Amino acid sequence: MKVLVVSGFLGAGKTTFITEMARRSRRKFVVMENEMGAVGVDGGLLSDALGDGIEVWELTQGCICCSMKSDFAASVLTIESALQPEYLLVEPTGVGMLSRIMDNLSKIAYERIELLSPITLLDSLNCRSQAREFPELFADQLASAGTVIFSKAENLPPEERAALEKLARRYAPEAEIVVQPYGQQSADWWETLWLKALDGSLLKEEAPEADLGLAVASLVGARIISPSAMVMLLEDLLRGRFGHVVRAKGTAESSGGRLRFDVAGGQYCLSGAENDENEAQAVFIGRTLDKTALYKALNAREAGHQGFTLEPFGG
Repeated sequence: MKVLVVSGFLGAGKTTFITEMARRSRRKFVVMENEMGAVGVDGGLLSDALGDGIEVWELTQGCICCSMKSDFAASVLTIESALQPEYLLVEPTGVGMLSRIMDNLSKIAYERIELLSPITLLDSLNCRSQAREFPELFADQLASAGTVIFSKAENLPPEERAALEKLARRYAPEAEIVVQPYGQQSADWWETLWLKALDGSLLKEEAPEADLGLAVASLVGARIISPSAMVMLLEDLLRGRFGHVVRAKGTAESSGGRLRFDVAGGQYCLSGAENDENEAQAVFIGRTLDKTALYKALNAREAGHQGFTLEPFGG
């Protein structure tokens, strides 16, 4: 599970940003919402805005950077083990110290929990007053961020945007500073927010598995009249009677006892096998498999299904 923290002072527009992030992103994620009061107002709004596809967990009556840090860590671990999402987005309360939140997360990061580069939102209309009134919190939220994004920036003149970027750069010299309205950013930019590691590098995503067009036929209770009949079936298998089989192996009952067969690389081998209390079973892998013909030829049934009608053994 990858964890992305979206921080920002009270009123910075974090909930609005997360809603836009869900709309613009191709990714599904779980949201953890931290509320200072006993009532989770933003959590309900966020649930309504995000819809049924995204779960929202709420932590109320405390701040996850200090008084609730143990509950916070336990909740993150619970989400990872119970829901196993690919992504968890954490929205702290607006008065949380981002450095402490990241420190708390780092203590539970391990092979299955990876921290992404955190985001801090700044209200472009009020950030200067916030810097004066809450200098320690303002500095911490910027210095700990990998990306600083100004909200409510749609109507700012170019000179004001340049001034705000200069202000943010004083506190976050290495961060990406985004002064242009985030609603105008490209789809690729939104995707990089999910790919930026804690050290600022971009994560390499695993390539999707190639579709080889392979099908699998799994069967149980395979039976055939004799070993010689099994040889004929395997010859037919290689000639393409049941489709293009690239791999097959398993066991089948016959009049001479249980047989074991193995097909690979255009060749087969057939030998005797020890009997046990389990039913004979086999698997066939290939393209355009005729599963029904395989089941009938081996008087078998599909694994997991009991309703297949079979011809009597030896009939």
